[in-house]
This record gives sequence, structure tokens and C-alpha cells, in this order.
Amino acid sequence: MCSSVGAQGPSTTEMLTRATAYVETLHTQLSGMVAEERYEQTARGEPDGLPGAVRRRVIQSDFLLVRPAGEPRYYGFRDVYEVDRQAVRDRDDRLARLFLRASASSARQIATIRRESARYNLGNVSRDFNTPTYALLFLRESHKHRFSFEPANDTSPPLGLDQPEGEAGADLDVIAYRETWPTTIIRGADGRNMPVQGRFWVEPAGRVRVTELVVDDAAVKALVAVRFDMVDFDGGSRLVPVEMRERYDNRQTVTRIDGTATYSQFRWFSVHVTENSANGPATADSAAR
Repeated sequence: MCSSVGAQGPSTTEMLTRATAYVETLHTQLSGMVAEERYEQTARGEPDGLPGAVRRRVIQSDFLLVRPAGEPRYYGFRDVYEVDRQAVRDRDDRLARLFLRASASSARQIATIRRESARYNLGNVSRDFNTPTYALLFLRESHKHRFSFEPANDTSPPLGLDQPEGEAGADLDVIAYRETWPTTIIRGADGRNMPVQGRFWVEPAGRVRVTELVVDDAAVKALVAVRFDMVDFDGGSRLVPVEMRERYDNRQTVTRIDGTATYSQFRWFSVHVTENSANGPATADSAAR
């Protein structure tokens, strides 16, 4: 069930305080976790000048959160290992570049994470925010001052997502947000501001069950929705992203891109470094436990 924030129970301010505390803890909890992502994308319209063309792509990846050295926030990293059933051949090199080059600046490492995570996106809409934990950033203490928040009138999840339910049947409060900062977090390829808005479905304790992110300007409309659910781990269970749905409309080329990603096989991640010789290069491989 969903309820309107402020009708009864905690105020919007109190709910935001609880949600922020939850998100700060969640990022730390998920930082050692990796999930298998199966990501289906479909582009319709006029890609590459072909009216009515339809293109499809299936991307298999490991998804994890990465925090570059010296950075206060985590970044979602999509480590792609298969595209349309074809193995990605440079995967080991990419892991080494990302995790082993201590000389790389944090800015360069962040750029690499974003570029690699968007490397195989289908269609003619440039995007690097299509990761399942991206919208949670807006609730963090370091970012939420950029937004205004209020109770949402519409509590229906977007893109056909199931209505979320709180633990033990608890009502969920739905909070709408809108970016008001003069310089936006998401920027267009030409550097233009692209303010975001959307909604959060939040349990009374502050746990976020669904996130919605919307970008809508003259060139493109984007919508990304993510559902979180409880998954059993050794020694307990945790709330993790289990499904992401998205839609992009390129208004300049009349192209629509739809995507659905599902997450499974949650496990813990580490990177091992091996020196091949005294003067030889280091290699990286991932391991789960």
C-alpha cells in the first residue's frame, strides 16, 4: 500500500532524514557486493537513418559499486562481459585500467567508470545514468540540498512496475523531488543543464523500495525506474536492486529506446592483483565469496 506523506505519521522532513540515513548506510553495505545484470535494450524509430527499424541488444554484466580513491561517493560500474552472446574480449584489460592504475586521477577514473558502464548502450541517446543505484544519490546528505521535496499526488509506479509493498505490509510514503540547483548533476553532451525530477517510495523506517528518475527537455525525455527487494545472503537478508526499467525518447530523431535489466546471483566482490614478473605488468581478476 502507498500513502501520501504528511497525511498521518512522520512529516516529509522526517521521512527525508530517515531515507538519507538509510541510503548512506546502504551504499556502504553494497560496496562489496556484485550482481549479475541481464540487460535487454530495444531501439525503435529512425536510428542510422532507417525509418521503422528495430534493433535489439542483450548485455550481460557484473554490476557493482565503486568508490575511487579520495572520492566521497560511490559510482555504479557495469562490467560488461557479453553482448548478444559474444564475449567481450578486453574485459581483463579494462579491470586492470580501472583498479590497478594508482597514478590515474580520481577524475579520470570516474570518467572511465562512466564510459565503460555506458559503452554498449543501444540507440542514439547518450546516457551514463542508467545504473540501478543512481537516483539514490539525490537522497544523500551531500546532494539533497540541490532538490525540493514534497508529497507525491500520483503514487502509481511508472513503466508497469508492480506496486511496491513495505516490510510486514507497512504503508509506503511517496515523495516527489525536483532539482532546483542552477548547475545540474546530469549534463547534456553540449554541456546544457538537464534537471531531474521523480519520486521515491519509502518505508516508514526510511528504506527506499522504488526510485524514479525523469529528465525532460526539448531534445530528450528519459525515465528510469528501479525496484528494490529483499534478497537472502549468508547470515541474513538485504534490500538490493532487482529490476530496472527505462525509456528514452529522442525528440530530434523520433527514436524510442526501451530497456529492462534484472539482477541476480548476488555475491561479494574483491579484486586480486598478480605481478607477472619483476618488471612485468600487473593483472587483475575478480573473485566472489
